[in-house]
Amino acid sequence: MYQLNKQCKVYLKSYLSNAAVNNDHSIDLFETVKVNPTHGKRGCGNGNSGQGICGVERQVNDPEVDVTSFPRITQSETSLAYFDNFILYGFNDSNDPGNFSGFAFSSDGGVTWCDCGSLPRNSGGVNRGDPSLAVDKNGVFYYGQIGKEVINDYLESIISVSTGTINPDRTITMNLPQVVGRGKGIQDKEWIAVGPDKNSPGDEALYVVWTDLANFNIRFAKFRTGRNLTELISSKDIVVSDGIAFGAFPVVDSVGNIYVFYEHGDLGAFTQLGIPNRVIRMVKSTDGGNSFQPFVPVSSTFSAAATDVVSCDIDRPVIKVTDQRVIRMLELPQAAKGPDGTIYVVWNAGRVVGGSSFIDIFLACSQDKGNTWNQVTITNTLPHAFFPSVAVNNKGAHIQYNRFNDPDGVGGVGNGTFGVFIKTFSFSTGLYEEKIVSNEFSPVPNNRPNFDPGVVSCYMADYNQIIAGPGNSLLHAWGDNRNILNHENNPDVFFKQTD
Repeated sequence: MYQLNKQCKVYLKSYLSNAAVNNDHSIDLFETVKVNPTHGKRGCGNGNSGQGICGVERQVNDPEVDVTSFPRITQSETSLAYFDNFILYGFNDSNDPGNFSGFAFSSDGGVTWCDCGSLPRNSGGVNRGDPSLAVDKNGVFYYGQIGKEVINDYLESIISVSTGTINPDRTITMNLPQVVGRGKGIQDKEWIAVGPDKNSPGDEALYVVWTDLANFNIRFAKFRTGRNLTELISSKDIVVSDGIAFGAFPVVDSVGNIYVFYEHGDLGAFTQLGIPNRVIRMVKSTDGGNSFQPFVPVSSTFSAAATDVVSCDIDRPVIKVTDQRVIRMLELPQAAKGPDGTIYVVWNAGRVVGGSSFIDIFLACSQDKGNTWNQVTITNTLPHAFFPSVAVNNKGAHIQYNRFNDPDGVGGVGNGTFGVFIKTFSFSTGLYEEKIVSNEFSPVPNNRPNFDPGVVSCYMADYNQIIAGPGNSLLHAWGDNRNILNHENNPDVFFKQTD
């Protein structure tokens, strides 16, 4: 059940009405998102206090805005961060034609949510989504995104971060995006992390990694944390690819060592199916990001996690349910470190056995600071699994993933619907049984061509996220399409806390 306080609804309805009159959904006139008009303060939220409730699923985006915005109703690709009882939740959002970076905020541990619309946008700039969220020890939030900004009179593809600060009335103010990453071509899919700065003991830094599509190199930048970011290391290549490198994900350990995981494939491997031609690799810095060591292989080689290659915006590997319902597929790694320093990495991969294709989730773990890796098969089932994420606490490594529902044991895409599941791994007890996270199974939307004019063909999402929450709880974020609006499956985003 969606819970949105009246105050948030009044703002959103007013904003959409004004946007319709002006034929523009942008918020260029505002330096920050100005919500909460009752208190007259800049910030989004309902000011509620309280703690999260385990086991209760919440829809995070406001369904009433989808009704107003139809057919631009896609919310997907989730990331979140928490501090105390405050949770910032980022997602792609097609409601606003000029701004794809949506966010929501909860001040009571996820019991109630305020859909805050889109991030603020610099004059002439474009926010293109792909959120990655983090928070520092002082409670400053960071929302990473891809986008474009005007630099020296030129609209340049960049990576940016919008910082978020908590107000005395328990709302959040998101600030104008700051450029944190530049390159030669289109800058794509950033992930960010906050952690100790090895070059400044006692301080934290913001670490940013992404892919430059001009050459498929992995790039890196580092900033001093705070509302206004200070550059410490400017954008630079840390992986010069001899093929295709993408999907970089950073982890910072307790002493400031930096681990960057990414997928590497041979040239031309992107659309080749059934051939082991890609691998997860890691590069590491022990000097605060000034230099990175040669790559270490994390996984064995594997095949594309796809069943078909179809024409989308380009030819793409996909999991195909029908000709009109597909999930474009990459094998993007995610990683986390445990309380004991063990590092865990997850990804999905294809395998071919006896002429049949399977798509499963895999985990690799290192107990020696990334020098060696042991691989664990998380799913080994007939139905396909995808969108893995991992969080670690004292109970072990918790792997969240989507898996197709297969009540008749036919394998593959099963009955065409999927749910969100979790398995836990620990060295002492091994792999626990699978549990379901989502309350319902979801169909794949009608996305080839996409019914939503704000989203490219074949797009449903590329990732979800799970993070460690208060105590030994877990905070889950994901998107699915269970809801129906005007006869279309409606991509929405959801939250759940589990223990």
